[in-house]
Amino acid sequence: MPLLTAEKTLLQAIYDSSSVAIFLVDMTGHIVHANQRMADMFSCTMAQLIDSEYVSLVHPAEREAGRQKMLALMAQGIPSVNVERRYWRRDGSEFWGNLTGKALLDDAGKPVGLVGNIADIDQRKRAEWELEASQERFERLARTVPCVLYDYIIWPDGRRKFLYLNARCEEFFELAPEVILEDVNRFWNLVHPEDRQRLESEEERARRGSDLFAAEVRLTTPSGREKWIRLSSRANVLEPGESAVWSGFMLDITETKQLEVELRQLATTDALTGLSNRSHFLRQVEQEMGRFQRSPRSAGVLMLDLDYFKHINDTHGHATGDEVLRDFARRVKACLRSVDLFGRMGGEEFCILLPDTDLEGARVLGQRLCQEVAGTPAQVGDLAIPYTVSIGAAEFRPEDRHFEPILARADAALYQAKRYGRNQVAVL
Repeated sequence: MPLLTAEKTLLQAIYDSSSVAIFLVDMTGHIVHANQRMADMFSCTMAQLIDSEYVSLVHPAEREAGRQKMLALMAQGIPSVNVERRYWRRDGSEFWGNLTGKALLDDAGKPVGLVGNIADIDQRKRAEWELEASQERFERLARTVPCVLYDYIIWPDGRRKFLYLNARCEEFFELAPEVILEDVNRFWNLVHPEDRQRLESEEERARRGSDLFAAEVRLTTPSGREKWIRLSSRANVLEPGESAVWSGFMLDITETKQLEVELRQLATTDALTGLSNRSHFLRQVEQEMGRFQRSPRSAGVLMLDLDYFKHINDTHGHATGDEVLRDFARRVKACLRSVDLFGRMGGEEFCILLPDTDLEGARVLGQRLCQEVAGTPAQVGDLAIPYTVSIGAAEFRPEDRHFEPILARADAALYQAKRYGRNQVAVL
C-alpha cells in the first residue's frame, strides 16, 4: 500500500473513531463532510447527513435563531465559536451538545466554511440541572427552617471559620451571614462571658475525637437582647487527612429556658407571696438539719399565723385577703437576714428558720414582728385593714434528727400564743 494511502486510511480511522462528532459546513451552512460518530450521534446514515443543512440538527425551538447566528458569524469572519445548545435527532429525541468551531480558510485567507465538532454533554447538563435543583431545594429549605444552618471548620493550628450560614443568621444574631463568614470572632464576641469558656471546652473536646458537638449558651445581640441558643453538629471528613467540617444547626431556645425558669419557680415558690412554698421550704430546712448534725450550733424556728384572717376574707373578700397576705410577707421579709429561710406553709400560716439564733433571739425577733405588723394596717386600695399575728418559737436540740419534732414544738407554742390572747410570741 502506498505511504500516502496508508496515512490517509490511518487518519480516516482516527477521524471515524473520535468520541466527538466532526464535520465541515460550507458558506451556505450545509454539511459537506462528517465522521461516522456524527451520524451515530444524530441517529442517521452518512447519506442523510451529507448535504443536509447543519441547523436541521438543532432543536426546532432554536433552529431559526441558530441559522441566522451561524450565517452571521461566517459572514463576519468570526475565527471560532464555542457554544452549548440543544440538538435534535432524526428519531425525535433531543440532547445537549457542546459545539466548538473554527473558520476554514483557503490559501488566500478567505473563509470557505466552518470546521466544527460536537461533544455530547447531555449527561453533564442533566447532572448540572439536578445539582442546581438540589441547591435550590436546599436554599428554599434553609430559608424556611426556624434555625441557623451552618458549616464550621477548625484547623489544627487553632484557626476556625464559618464556611456557610443561612439567611436566618441575621434574625438570630442581628448580623448578616457575610459579616460572620468574614470574621468568626464576630460570633464569638456575642457569646456571654460566663458561657464562652464552656463553649470553647466543648469545641475542643469535639475537635479531639468526638464526631458530635452539642452545647447550650447565651448570646447578647448588638441591640442588647439576651438569647439562649442550642448548637448541634456532626463532623464530616471530606478528604482523608483534612480537618473535619462540622455541619449542624443553631436553635433559639430562649422561650424554652424562660419556661424552665418559670416551672422551677412554680415548683419552689408560693405564687401568691413569692416566698418558698411548703415543700421547698422543708427541703431547705432538711439541708440545714444536715449541717446542724455535722456541726451543732444554735438555730431558731418561728411559726406564724395571722389572727382572725377568716374574718378579713369574710368581710372584705378573698382578693383583699390575698393583698393582706402579700403585705404580711413583704413586711416580715424586710426584717429578716439573707441567711434566714422564710416560707408559706399554707393558708395564713408561715414559718421562719433562723440559723445561728438561739431561742431567746428567736423570741426577740418574734416580738419585733408582732409590733411591726400590728403597728401599721395593710393598705388595700382605699381600705386600711389592721391585722395582727401570733407566733410560736422553738429551737434545734441536740437530740433532733429531723425537722418534724422541732416544727411540732413551734406549732404547740403558736397554739399557746393563740390561746393566751393572740398578737404575741409564745416559747416552748
